Amino acid sequence: MELTIPGFRAEVDKEATRMWYAHEGDEWYCMCGRCRNFVALAKARRLPEELLSLLDGLSIPPEKATYVCELDGEGLYELCWNVSGRLLERGPEAASAPWGSWALEPREDHYQPSESYLDFPDPCFILHVFIRLPWVLDEPMDTPRPKDHYIPVEGGPGETCAFLRKVIAAALAAEGVDFPCEVDVKLTDDAGIHQINLDMRGVDAPTDVLSFPCFELSPGELPDPEEDREPGTGYVPLGDMAISLERVRAQAKEYGHSNRRELAYLAVHSVLHLLGYDHLDEGPMKARMRAREEAIMETLGLARPE
Repeated sequence: MELTIPGFRAEVDKEATRMWYAHEGDEWYCMCGRCRNFVALAKARRLPEELLSLLDGLSIPPEKATYVCELDGEGLYELCWNVSGRLLERGPEAASAPWGSWALEPREDHYQPSESYLDFPDPCFILHVFIRLPWVLDEPMDTPRPKDHYIPVEGGPGETCAFLRKVIAAALAAEGVDFPCEVDVKLTDDAGIHQINLDMRGVDAPTDVLSFPCFELSPGELPDPEEDREPGTGYVPLGDMAISLERVRAQAKEYGHSNRRELAYLAVHSVLHLLGYDHLDEGPMKARMRAREEAIMETLGLARPE
């Protein structure tokens, strides 16, 4: 199939695109009010007919955008959808339309894809759209923004790092952490987490996630934001986590869900460890931690499939 918009042409593998969105793609995951506004509009098909027609032709549900960003606080959105295929012609400028602008672009030229989309079939390109959308939700659905905490993430693509910051902020909010905290995150592979496990715990084996809390807490207990904050930064240091992205991909495949859900689950699991939860027994401790994990995942729209 050939896809054409003014100034741009591409050869599309329609079946590969359809199959990926049918079995792998989830609706856009961010729970902030701006992103949920986009998802509500997309589900109600309140996007331009020209854009909807193109997405329908590719069997892409509009709410399954692979990138969403509200740019100016006044309804200007940047959106992307991945498409399997090859670019044949790429114009020097985006094509303009009454509702905004759109283009077909090489994915690698536009943004480094998150871990969630690394399994998208190659070759591929993106449908890149700038559009002004109305506000339709009765009330904003904002969760605490990551800027309320300091959550540096090292070793992953930019979109993956942004996703993890939002997941960790949501987990902290769910546990009642309403003061600025620091959580340091390292993304690595099996070899890297194997070495960290050996150096820090004396365990000569890889794993999926490691957590290193700064405080000895009990579930439900929190540090004192006045006594425990760092004087130089104002943040309370909760601890460090390390996650193997190699293990994320393997376990997502094993359990039959998306990389994004697996990555979010491991981050939530680690946050709970930093806050004193554990699963050393097979009884109440483990059950309590599992219940909190599932509750937080549900707030993220990533609950375990039935």
